[in-house]
Amino acid sequence: MKHRSHSEQHSGKRPRVPAAAASTSTSPQDGMEDKTLSKPRELTQNPLKKIWMPCKNGLPEKHISQRKVCMTNCPTLIVTVGLPARGKTYISKKLTRYLNWIGVPTREFNVGQYRRDFVKIYKSFEFFSPDNEEGLKIRQQCASAALNDVRQYLTEEGGQVAVFDATNTTRERRETIIQFAEQNGFKVFFVESVCEDPDVIKENIVQVKLSSPDYTNCNTEEAVEDFLKRIKCYENSYETLDEVLDRDLSYIKIMDVGQRYMVNRVLDHIQSRIVYYLMNIHITPRSIYLCRHGESELNVNGRIGGDSGITPRGKAFGKKLSQFLETQGISDLKVWTSQMKRTIQTAEALNVPYEQWKVLNEIDAGVCEEMMYEEIQDHYPLEFALRDQDKYRYRYPKGESYEDLVQRLEPVIMELERQENVLVVCHQAVMRCLLAYFLDKTAEELPYLKCPLHTVLKLTPVAYGCKVESICLNVESVNTHRERPENVEVSRMSKEALLTVPAHQ
Repeated sequence: MKHRSHSEQHSGKRPRVPAAAASTSTSPQDGMEDKTLSKPRELTQNPLKKIWMPCKNGLPEKHISQRKVCMTNCPTLIVTVGLPARGKTYISKKLTRYLNWIGVPTREFNVGQYRRDFVKIYKSFEFFSPDNEEGLKIRQQCASAALNDVRQYLTEEGGQVAVFDATNTTRERRETIIQFAEQNGFKVFFVESVCEDPDVIKENIVQVKLSSPDYTNCNTEEAVEDFLKRIKCYENSYETLDEVLDRDLSYIKIMDVGQRYMVNRVLDHIQSRIVYYLMNIHITPRSIYLCRHGESELNVNGRIGGDSGITPRGKAFGKKLSQFLETQGISDLKVWTSQMKRTIQTAEALNVPYEQWKVLNEIDAGVCEEMMYEEIQDHYPLEFALRDQDKYRYRYPKGESYEDLVQRLEPVIMELERQENVLVVCHQAVMRCLLAYFLDKTAEELPYLKCPLHTVLKLTPVAYGCKVESICLNVESVNTHRERPENVEVSRMSKEALLTVPAHQ
């Protein structure tokens, strides 16, 4: 029996629906079957027409397709706090990537970048001296410009969360930001990073700050010395978030790179998710390996989904994967699979313990399970076209969308952030979702990421992103990647719809 995702609980496997079974229609309004129809109709759930928004006058408004679901009851401004080289930008970028991945439109506003755009050539730490009136004026102008862009993003461009990445080390500066937020109807959540370990600070300076445009033509020793003096410019005026003085503020204080946390006044769903995420990330060096199962019998036949076993070439891949992992020399590697036969059979070849995750099961294709693309086009041409029009949000009738899959996979991402070295043996759609998180890909890019069979992707987190190595294990397999066709209209000819379907038996 095929293991289903948590979003669809069924007692058994759904039969594949032939053409004659398309005589009932799922209504997008009430989800009930229309049994009064006298002649066959296609299954049409109108997946792009599920969101209804109220008009300003209180009357219902027709759906605007592509409008995103709002996951915040009002825009949120996340404000970083802390001395330089405390990982504020690292936190900002990771948090922005995570929120965008789960479907919350988020943008980072780095005040340091505004300053670099304004002052083309950085001279020395003296620019940041509290006695440098010109430097102080320029920094205030840059902060104001960033806040103006925050306002535009959250009020005019559809943003739901903005991350204001700056030192914000004084209570006066934070009060100015709070007033700005109140005037615009934004909630404020502070994220402070506190670190006193000189080794961690110096490592951050060497790994991150020396690659900054500020130190392009500067040797390492001079750059480190200048940056340490830059930190000194902030230390005397630094006012940390205080349990008593700031008891009315919403914040999380991260101490010594996650050794301890202090959380205060978490007001809503999005703030709680931010807190949970930040309490799970770490900076320990590690690698994450992603690969699909060995080639399956249904892969060879050009059929999607199902729960078939792997082919002889798929078994050969499992052996090659075992050999590859031995060359990596990782003694503490954890292996995760889905609960589907093809990933389990692949992992069995590794001769190591592995953990099965139901949430890693492949995307549920609903009534299209085990069908070829040609059959879907033949039986459900409207559904086939709608999926091509918006592959990320399209939901298979009685199945899932990529958007559903991302929500299902959030616990996996959270656990990957907590762990060190992990191999995930999964499926094409699942691998695309995981890869999109680490590579910061948009919802439009995600469903078309190339994740070929018998290839391992090694992901190594670096300062502000992720290094990717693609290792082909040289075991022949079919190609299952279908590019988006140019013509996605419902009225297109069958030949055009199937133009990019990969070859199969």
